Amino acid sequence: MPRAETRTAGWHRTRTGGFTGVLRHPVAKRLLGAKLVSEIGDFAGLAALVLLGFGATGGAIGAALVLAARSLPALAVAALAGSWLDQPPRRAAMVCLAVAGAAVIAVPAAAPNAPTAIAAASLLGALRAAFRSVEAAVIAESVDPAARLPLFGLATAVNQAAQVLGVATGATVSLAAGARPALIADAVSFLLAAGILARLPVAAKHARPPRAPASTGVRVIWRHATLRWLALATLATVVSGQLPEALAPSIAHRAWVPAVMAASAAGGTVFALLVTRIAFLRRPANQLRVAIALGAALTATGAATLLPGPDWLYALGNAAVGAGLGWLSGAQATFADLAPVALMGQVEATMVAANTMASGAGVLLLGALADGLAPAAAYACGGAVVLGTATIARRRLIDRRYTS
Repeated sequence: MPRAETRTAGWHRTRTGGFTGVLRHPVAKRLLGAKLVSEIGDFAGLAALVLLGFGATGGAIGAALVLAARSLPALAVAALAGSWLDQPPRRAAMVCLAVAGAAVIAVPAAAPNAPTAIAAASLLGALRAAFRSVEAAVIAESVDPAARLPLFGLATAVNQAAQVLGVATGATVSLAAGARPALIADAVSFLLAAGILARLPVAAKHARPPRAPASTGVRVIWRHATLRWLALATLATVVSGQLPEALAPSIAHRAWVPAVMAASAAGGTVFALLVTRIAFLRRPANQLRVAIALGAALTATGAATLLPGPDWLYALGNAAVGAGLGWLSGAQATFADLAPVALMGQVEATMVAANTMASGAGVLLLGALADGLAPAAAYACGGAVVLGTATIARRRLIDRRYTS
């Protein structure tokens, strides 16, 4: 089928399905290239930061503190800066945020310890929330709906593949030679990503919408039934989204820690490449089916940690959890389809902040539960939250479809 292409507001818009068209898109391919370079470094750096936190406390709570430290700054981005994110030029904003990330990660690289790890994770949480919000606005402006699910799927695959390589490499290097080399690599990856983003096609100058109130993102989501229930299921999902990385040092033998930490991302990569290229995840009901399967995978992995089994069994369980997390790609595409384009940056900032808060609080509480009782209790609790919320959300959306 020939590729139909038009231009809107200076951005290239391409109507295409599948991954090939996305990789030819002048905006999408650069966003994906920057994501690949940056996130390999990000996850290598994150593994180093997590191990610094784990080493400071000798338990899962130290790793959870590093992961949770990103929560409050991300919330501040939505509450204080979210209404500004649809105002500045997109390319300049993303380049500046990438350079700022390099500056932040340079601090623990110079002085690798638990306090600098927590401080860096906190600031990176704010920068990540702002960057993802601007990136979502670019996608809403420049990519037609038919290409969004493949784009989000490829972005998820890139994210997860980068996590596999970055976490495994960062954890291995940090255990062998200390955290500094992994953190330096992270800083360099930020700068390389900034260079790629500097070549992003520039949109024609046009007036931005008036700055909306800080609560606009919440109101847009809450007033739309589909977005509301998907948002609630998303929050329930991310509560335990970081458990595979946070608990790996507690459940696996030292030699298996990198593999068990990276297994979730490996599962997510395979799921994204296989499922997002077809139409299955375009339907919210199917998205929530996968979320329910995620809850079952969390519960089963928790049960596996009670057994004196081999470490590969924990890696397999974490891979199933990572595959279940892949339903979020479909949710992203649905948000991009249903949210107003002019407010997409603020809506995304709201979701990123809420997700980061839920993820941070979840990993902190579940990490404490793992230390106080057992890792199995943390997995089971996370699984129950996902199962309950996704089941209710799917029923409400189905009931609404048949009664409206």
